[in-house]
Parts: sequence; structure tokens; C-alpha cells
Amino acid sequence: MAEYKADLRDIRFVLFEFLKLQDLQETELFKDFGKDDYDTFTTEAYRFAREVLAPLNELGDKAGVKFEDGKVTEPPEFVEAYKKFMESGWVGSVQEAELGGYGLPLVMGQVIHEMFLGACLSFSLTVGLSEGVINLLSEWGSDDLKALFAPKMLSAEWSGTMCLTEAGAGSDVGASKTIATKLDNGRYSIEGSKIFITGGDHDMAENVVHAVLARTPDAPPGVKGLSLFIVPKYLPDDNGNKGEFNDVTVGRIEHKMGIKASPTCVMNFGEEGKCEGYILGQELDGIKIMFQMMNEARVMVGCQGMTLAAAAYHAAVDYCKERTQGPNITQMKDPKAPRVSIIEHPDIRRMLMWQKSVTEGLRALLYSVAYYADRARSDPDEAERKKYHGWLEVLTPICKAYGSDMGFDSCNLALQCLGGYGYVDEYPAEQYVRDARIAPIYEGTNGIQALDLIGRKLGMKGGSVFMSYMKEMQGFVMKYKGHPAIGKFAGKLGEAATVIGQLTMKFATVGMQDIIFPTLNAATFLQSFGHTCMAFYLLKEALVADEQLQKLYKENNAMNLGDKAKLEADNPEVGFYHGKMMSAQYFCNNILPEVKANADKILSGDKSPMEYNF
Repeated sequence: MAEYKADLRDIRFVLFEFLKLQDLQETELFKDFGKDDYDTFTTEAYRFAREVLAPLNELGDKAGVKFEDGKVTEPPEFVEAYKKFMESGWVGSVQEAELGGYGLPLVMGQVIHEMFLGACLSFSLTVGLSEGVINLLSEWGSDDLKALFAPKMLSAEWSGTMCLTEAGAGSDVGASKTIATKLDNGRYSIEGSKIFITGGDHDMAENVVHAVLARTPDAPPGVKGLSLFIVPKYLPDDNGNKGEFNDVTVGRIEHKMGIKASPTCVMNFGEEGKCEGYILGQELDGIKIMFQMMNEARVMVGCQGMTLAAAAYHAAVDYCKERTQGPNITQMKDPKAPRVSIIEHPDIRRMLMWQKSVTEGLRALLYSVAYYADRARSDPDEAERKKYHGWLEVLTPICKAYGSDMGFDSCNLALQCLGGYGYVDEYPAEQYVRDARIAPIYEGTNGIQALDLIGRKLGMKGGSVFMSYMKEMQGFVMKYKGHPAIGKFAGKLGEAATVIGQLTMKFATVGMQDIIFPTLNAATFLQSFGHTCMAFYLLKEALVADEQLQKLYKENNAMNLGDKAKLEADNPEVGFYHGKMMSAQYFCNNILPEVKANADKILSGDKSPMEYNF
């Protein structure tokens, strides 16, 4: 099994050269953090990922989770790693200081997620959802509720879950039948069953705290009738310690294609009529509150796609450098030509370059969206805060759906690079593919994300939020379309952005009379918008990289192509910045043109899927 690798150089580039995260120190919210702090957290997160979590990945995939006598158990190595996780205090990294956390920017949370999810997805999914429950408590919980649950959750002594899905309802959350009946003590009796619950039960934490959607007896049908409850496996006592059992049981665990050591459970609440929950917010506020956790989870799922793609890419590069097969293509007719590493073969290099550009583009996208969330909280200008919050809303379905789709495709290409060895478990590629495949499905399938994009996000505030983001993109195009290094590609970005605008208008006009047209083409549109966003971020990165490259060429007196090529091969920093330029170039020449092809598909008006009698 190849060791886990993360691209620390690119992560630091995104943080400090592209986003300039250190400048957030100028805001009141993040005044206590500087570049050295962020760099230290990055280094420590990588160390923890490599030393503690990565050794669990293959082990957990083979051992899986066990369910006996109603109890869910993880491999003992997972339990030991969880103790180290608790001791290190990672759950509180981005939680607000008033609640007991460190209060780091959400961008740093993205760094931690990338490394932890990439090192061992099965382990990190469970602890990642705990953060979402803490955020719900912080935003919507009463002071008493925070006091009961937040300290133990921040210490990771207690973990958390999100309980939405029910058998027969699936993504139709409004069809939930779980019932919550108010009791004289102010709590609610909870009765019902939820399926596919990540981290539903395990032996790593002493208590599991569930965020459960349910409806009160007289609630209206659909999503408007839902309320949200905190339902622990064990009720806390008056001091916030583990108390009596709360009638929360496991019906079964799911045996899955991937993430085999992630305890995905059927959870039964109140089978004996003795399960109690605490309401968050008010009755009927459930879906509004839960969307906060869902959207956070959706961005994390996009990060999952990106980080598995990155891990798979590094494993593929290492393999392709070591594996020898066939002569160089220029000597293919010479039977005596020496065998070369397969990384010299053009088709292998094509697949690796696809992975490199997509992985770096996804990292730039996901870190940027987290940065928008930080600016939405910290910027002193109210108009700026609203702008960034709007961009966060628009880009959330792109993070989730586009990030998970492209991440899976990248893992798939990494497997292809390994050939037959990619398909066997001697190497990690096949596990990355299996683990990555769930991401387009959970937290709202990617088809649902596409419907959310065209049905809600494009039209937010009369379309002004989407147009604000597109205006930012077009402004970049106009400013740099004559740039000597990226001008040609900026022009291609401008053409793609124009197509996105035209398709958006087409959906708005035709969709008024024909709802099938936009919904049938929503997924294709989301991919196109994702490609366009990725090109935007890759070109913004290339602009920074080119500035540094020119300085380094000048400092090293590299004036002609030969000198520059030698410097790129010999100097790691020059090689890195040159690689950023190549990522943007490859993406704009080979992936971005799909936007125009997709437009042809959409504008054809084809409705054969609706017209065929399956």
C-alpha cells in the first residue's frame, strides 16, 4: 500500500499566495491568527494524517465494521486512533471561541478535512459530522442545550450524526414519518427509524448525538411540517455527563461498496417508547435549520472528492515513475530500444495531466468557497459580507456535485494509469475508486444538486447573486484577455461564461412554459458551470504563478526557452510555478471546451429520455 501524500506546496500556495489568508488578520474575527499559525496547523494536520490516520485506511477497508448483539464495533486500531484524535483537539479547530473552540477560519477547516479525509475516509467521515452538530447547537441551541452537549462534543468524547433519510422516502425528506410528541418536561418523545446514517453508532466515542428530523402530530405535510431535535444515545445528566440509555438502537449496519469501516447504520428511535429529544429552534423550523448542516456537509463531500482524487493522483505518479514497460514512443520500431518508465508514454501523461489540473482546480474552488464563508462572517463591510454569502450559496451545489463527480473521474483515471495492477488490492487505486463512488450519491444526489442550482440558486434575489459572480468572472476576462501568458485562455473562459449566461436565460424563458426542458438538462448545465468556475480559479492561480515565474527567470538569467526548461527541471520552485501554468493551460484547452459541446446537447431540445417507454 502506497503511503498517503498531500501536496503541501500547492496547499500553501492556495492559502498564502492565492487567497492570502494571512490578510484576514486585519479583521476583528481573525485578528489573533497569522501566517505562522496557519502554517503550523497545516504541518500538524499533515503529520497526524500520515502517522495516525493513513495506517488505518487499508486495515479498515479489509476489516470493516462489526455488528453483534446490537453493538457496532470498529477495529481496535480505530478506537486507539480516536483517542489520539480526542487528545489532539481537532474537532474544535474552526469552532467559535465562545463555545470552546480555537476559532480558526473555515479555510483551515478545509485544509484539515482534505488531509484527514484523504488519509482515511472511513474514520474521518464520522468525526466530520460531529462538527456539523456542534454548529447547529451554536447557532440554534439554547444556552442550556449548549451547556449539556457542546463541551463533550468539542472534546470528541461524544460524536454526532445527521438523521434525515427514511426507508421509502430517500431524498424526499418531506415524506418523513418520524414523530415527535411534546412531553411535560419540555422535551419530545421521538419514535421512528432512519436509514443510511453515517457514524450512527460505534465504540470510539462514549455517546452519539443525533440531529433528527421529525414531525409533530399536528404538523402540515411535506418539508414545512418538519422540526429538528437533538437525540442522544444516552441522555446527559445535569452536569453534562453520560446518563441513562435513551432507547436509541441500531437495526443493522450496511455492507457497502466502499468506506467499509464507516459505520453506516439503520437507527431506531423509541422502539420501547422511551426515547426523548431536545428541540432546536422552534417547531416547524426543522428543514431551515437542517439546511445549515446539509450545506456544510455538501461542501465537505466536494472536499472528499477532491482529496481522494489528490491521493490517487500522487499514488499514480509514483507508480508510473517506477513501472517500466515498452520503449519511448520515438523508438517504438526499434526492438532493442531500452524499456522506459511508463510516465514517458504520451497517453499516461495525458491521464496524469487531467488528474493534476482537476485536483488543483478543485482545491482552488473548495478553498475559495470556504474563504467566501470566512469573508461573509468577518468583512467589516456589510455589502461585502452579503456578496460573499451569496457566492457561497450559489457555489455550494457546484462544490458537492461537480467536486464529487470530477473527483471520482480522477480516481478512475488513476486506476487506469496502473493498468491491471490498478484493479487489484495490492495497490490503493481500487479502494480510492470504491470509496469515492458514494460521494455523488449522499448529502443529496448530484441530480438534486443540479435541480437546486437551476431551481433556486440561479434565481436568488432575482438572479442578482448569480449575476454578481458572473460579473466578477467577466471582469477578470476583460482585464486579462491581453495578458501575454494567460490572455488566450482568458478569452476561452470569456466564451464559456457567455455560454453559461445564454443557457441561464434560455432556462428562464423556456422553463416558464416547459418545466421538462431545464430539469432534463440540469445536470449537464451544472457540469458546464463547474468547468467554467474551475477555469476561472485555475487562471487566477496561473496569474499569480506567472508573476513568480518571471521573477525567478530574471533572477536566474534564464532568457531563452532552453534555459527556462532547464531551470524548470532543476529548480523545484520554478518547476512548481511552471506546473501551475500547465494545469491552467491543459484545463482550458482540453476540458473547458466541453462547455460548448454541452450547450449543443442542451439546445438540441432532445427529449428522448421522456419519450421512450422504458
